[in-house]
Amino acid sequence: MTIINVPSPNFHQGRQGFSPEAIVIHIMEGTLSGTDSWFASTISQVSAHYGIGKSGQVHQYVKEPDTAFHAGRVNAPSWSLIKQSGTAFINPNLYTIGIEHEGNDESDWTDEMYDTSSSLIRDISGRWAIPLDRQHIIGHHEIYSLKTCPGNKVDLNKLIALAAGRAFQPPVQGSPLRILQLGTAI
Repeated sequence: MTIINVPSPNFHQGRQGFSPEAIVIHIMEGTLSGTDSWFASTISQVSAHYGIGKSGQVHQYVKEPDTAFHAGRVNAPSWSLIKQSGTAFINPNLYTIGIEHEGNDESDWTDEMYDTSSSLIRDISGRWAIPLDRQHIIGHHEIYSLKTCPGNKVDLNKLIALAAGRAFQPPVQGSPLRILQLGTAI
């Protein structure tokens, strides 16, 4: 996989003693080139570690050992591994890696996006010993409930299965559930 460096000025060096423990999946709400421009602007005050285009191209905005500004706001989180200090949440940017994906919350993901994203997730998880499961590969909305990010079209279970090298079997919709009893023929 070829990764193109497109540095963002919007980051903090280091992670204040934390290490990446999870990967947050985002949707760009736009194009890869538009996101490159937005993350390059100091006015935006946002970034992510990576961006993936519809054709599978990868841009790196912030180095993994550094803190990108992708998931710092917390609102009614459903993510069970979010860290707290007393009653305050510890900024998730300090212990997560953010991956943006081209499109919007109603965009279908291309096969190239799934393939590239799952490969990148596999590589990141290997470097940081991040388990490939739904507790460690999460959608941004699981930290910030006021957003639908990464949208309604991405299948995080498929992404995780591909990253783990497992064949993904989507659930069959409309299939009746059959309960079998021993000795009963169907």
